[in-house]
Amino acid sequence: MMSSPNPNPTSLLFLLIIFSIASFKLSYCINFCPEIEKQSLLSFKQSLEDPDNTLSSWNINGEVNCCKWKGVACNNYTGHVHKLYLQSYYLSGKLNPSLLNLKHLRYLDLSQNYFEETIPSFIGSFQGLEYLDLSLSGFNGTIPHTIGNLSSLRTLCLGYTETYEINHLKVDSFEWLSGLSQLEQLNMNGVNLSAVATTWVQVINTLSSLVELNFSSCSLNFIAPLNDFVNVSSLAFLDLSQNEFQSSVIPKWIFQLSELTYLDLSVSNLEGPIPNISNITKLQWIDLSSNNLNSAIPDWLYFNRDLKLVDLQECDLHGVLTILLQ
Repeated sequence: MMSSPNPNPTSLLFLLIIFSIASFKLSYCINFCPEIEKQSLLSFKQSLEDPDNTLSSWNINGEVNCCKWKGVACNNYTGHVHKLYLQSYYLSGKLNPSLLNLKHLRYLDLSQNYFEETIPSFIGSFQGLEYLDLSLSGFNGTIPHTIGNLSSLRTLCLGYTETYEINHLKVDSFEWLSGLSQLEQLNMNGVNLSAVATTWVQVINTLSSLVELNFSSCSLNFIAPLNDFVNVSSLAFLDLSQNEFQSSVIPKWIFQLSELTYLDLSVSNLEGPIPNISNITKLQWIDLSSNNLNSAIPDWLYFNRDLKLVDLQECDLHGVLTILLQ
């Protein structure tokens, strides 16, 4: 019987050294963010007012590893800062362009703060950014066109909620939006879009990846038809409520969105009959309340058993509604 050859001690030592070096490098990447990124965060903090001292961990005398600072997340393998989530930190002050040294930033959430300034144009220089939420943070003025440079962006939130009386953001054009070809979620609730009232539909139709669109309370007075192909076929959530569409019927293109599950057109001054939505087989929630709709109760209401909520209050509908929805 042949005996197994004895392992070469030199080979074992070589493998042990290689393993130790690899482990050290991996440990270093995991445990320490790059110095330039740490200094960038410290400069960013210096430009802010932090009344609750929420960013107390951001200091050179405490935890030296910025990956462990509050609101900061790093890539486990490279150590680069890739996520800043500073939601509801009651921050105010100025946004420091030192953040641009975070070359690997993918996620930036500054929502629910009190910046009370215009959105700085440098925000459009984060080439790899996929998620940007600046909602409910007091930003005002015209949305910078540079946001259209964020070609990797999948989520853009600039809106507000009913707890805020007014949103002071506005747009002067929508050409920049066409640059966001990967966009899946767009929330501009409360942003003044009156300057693009006649063109917004055509621009949105270029965003073929869009799944969620919220243009509620956007001072829109026109909802255009689409004479060409409906390109936003992936749209599942559509909220155009609380607008003042002038002499507008519900356009047929909305009811060609076969993936739609949520539709809110309430309080929008729409008129005319309710179009046939039998093609939207996935629809679960529809609100057409407080409009000037003047048709009979639509037949599709009796046959779509997937509907969980239908609101037709304060519409001039006629007919008998049989209770079918549980």
